[in-house]
Amino acid sequence: MASAAPGPLAVLRKQTPPARRTQVLVLATFHYRELKDGFRPALVGRLLDRLAAFRPDAIAVEALPGDAVRALGQEMDATPVHREVAEGFAAATLELGREAQKALAMDPLEAARQLEAGGRPEPGTRGVLVALAAYEWPTALLAWSRLSPEARDGMPRIPKDLAVRLDARLAKVNEIQDLALPLASRLGLARLEGVDAFEDLWAIGPVMETLAPVVRSDPRFAAARQAPVYRRSRAELASALRRGDLLPVYRFLNSARYASEDAAAQWGVFLRAGLAGRRREALWEERNLKIAARIRALSARHPGGRILVLYGAAHRPFLEAFLSHCSDLALVRPETVLGTGR
Repeated sequence: MASAAPGPLAVLRKQTPPARRTQVLVLATFHYRELKDGFRPALVGRLLDRLAAFRPDAIAVEALPGDAVRALGQEMDATPVHREVAEGFAAATLELGREAQKALAMDPLEAARQLEAGGRPEPGTRGVLVALAAYEWPTALLAWSRLSPEARDGMPRIPKDLAVRLDARLAKVNEIQDLALPLASRLGLARLEGVDAFEDLWAIGPVMETLAPVVRSDPRFAAARQAPVYRRSRAELASALRRGDLLPVYRFLNSARYASEDAAAQWGVFLRAGLAGRRREALWEERNLKIAARIRALSARHPGGRILVLYGAAHRPFLEAFLSHCSDLALVRPETVLGTGR
């Protein structure tokens, strides 16, 4: 029996030697809001040193890119799910962006064109405003954090209330502000790349409506939430906070053991819960395929370079699985950057 011919991506991988492939490190993180008032910069000191040594040319984060925010702003009244997502994940970005558009007398599409034309924000307050107007808030916040008090008073002048909200967002405890942004500043990067996506918002509402009573009544879902992997994760975080160093938590979250046990506990239960559960898990895979596609698009701007993807831990194994098939990408094992031990 003749063996099957290799697929096109396998054929194309042979065209780029391993040493010349674009290196992609998908780094699982927990969400820093769990720490509440317990975060302090020293907690990520060793982690920042390790990531800086990787020297990424681009940092992708769990934030909606400008085009996705624009779409949500236009469609937020389409369904209750659209409104819930827009209000929960894009309301602040839309509000800041509209203030910046007003200050510049510029629409979001023109702002996006200007931001992309230069590849990096303009210097000074104009660069901050253009990034905000394009709904690229992580890049705007990075540019804002670098301005001296004198430069912040430059022209065009940023309205005082907008400056206050920028400072408030900069002070918010979040893995983007407290890990990705200081890393980008240390490396001299001008942008943070939002690559987030959502499931099909037209489909997920009916799916969740059907699935909600199953999740409430089926004891397998309650058991999955108490799986040993999550008890270990909570213990690792508590220990790390006592030691004042989050690096061991990241080593655990980025281990093969965590990836497999989390996927089995969090998503395997949906596949065992009937057709509604299978629909929910399919939409989760769809979301991660969209995120992976945005990362792949980002790699087109950095062929042969290094990309760090900072994302919630549940996404990492799916993103790695999808990106591993791309023709000229090489996935970097987290332990080679984070090291081992405590």
